[in-house]
Amino acid sequence: MGKFKLKDQLAGIAALIAAIVAIGGGFVKYGEITTKLEALSDQRPEQVEEVATNTDNIIDNQQNIKIMQKEMELLQIQMKELKVSVSNPLSQ
Repeated sequence: MGKFKLKDQLAGIAALIAAIVAIGGGFVKYGEITTKLEALSDQRPEQVEEVATNTDNIIDNQQNIKIMQKEMELLQIQMKELKVSVSNPLSQ
């Protein structure tokens, strides 16, 4: 009977060690996940600011394009007027 008790005790100790290792591994994994979540939450505000900056740049670029288009229209009209005045012999 002594042998069975020793085997049972060793099995119990082995099970206890396995449980401790599993719990320790769980804590390690929890720590890793927490660290990753903190890193992601720290990154988020920067990305939001970056998107806002890009959006502002896009709006500025669109406004600049509209201004340039109007300037080109004006230049084209002025060129047509210049051609007409140069081609008109009475204007000289």
